[in-house]
Amino acid sequence: MEMQFYGAAGGVTGSCHFLGVGNKKILIDCGMFQGGHDLTEENRSEFGFDARDIHYLLLTHAHLDHCGRIPLLVKRGFRGEIIATAATRELARLVLMDAAGLATEEARHSSKRRRPQGGMESEPLYTITDVLDSMDRFGRTVDYDQAIEVCPGVRATFGDAGHILGSAWVLIEASTTGKQQRIVYSGDLGNRGDPILNPPSPAPEADVIVMETTYGDRLHKAIGPSVEELRDAILDTLERGGDIIIPTFALERAQRDNLRYRPDIRQ
Repeated sequence: MEMQFYGAAGGVTGSCHFLGVGNKKILIDCGMFQGGHDLTEENRSEFGFDARDIHYLLLTHAHLDHCGRIPLLVKRGFRGEIIATAATRELARLVLMDAAGLATEEARHSSKRRRPQGGMESEPLYTITDVLDSMDRFGRTVDYDQAIEVCPGVRATFGDAGHILGSAWVLIEASTTGKQQRIVYSGDLGNRGDPILNPPSPAPEADVIVMETTYGDRLHKAIGPSVEELRDAILDTLERGGDIIIPTFALERAQRDNLRYRPDIRQ
């Protein structure tokens, strides 16, 4: 068995984990590097493996830093099967279509700036056509807590990660040379107390755990004090005649917070 990491190691985006079991090559996630313009070339760079050699991709959830380079993977030759929950499949389509549209628009603006100086035309990382091609690689959808045989000798069980709709941690049970090993990939785990999502279900015992630790060096505040802190900041700003700008994830967090602070809109 072989494990390698091609993203989210030494950084917090671009999750992409490789698992080799016998002659089968499996990826867990294939995300985009995010955080600044200097990452553009990193997203365009080689994966570190040949996309044509990958047989399966297990997708934990649909945030761009976990699924954002799937169209590029397909563009470079991946012809295997993508396995995910039904909700992740649907959300990934929306997220990737949006990312392709933004990439195309950014390339158009960049080309427009370069033309007067005789610069080369900019190409998007991938296009909407590439996204549609990648959706053809999605195969089986999985239910939580129902083990499936990925291929002979490899089983996978997706558990509720409580992060966004369809998000999952993945238990892989792999048998090589007569010995079975259990590996858990955490994906991103949610907090308890979310108004529209179940709390993350506990993962089973495993020989190896590969865990996302973006916030591993701190404790989250409870919801109550966090709401009070936000309220005080808003009131203080309004009293001083200032403007309030609140950046937020377009997927999941804005909708979830609307439900938390405006329970009437659930109806």
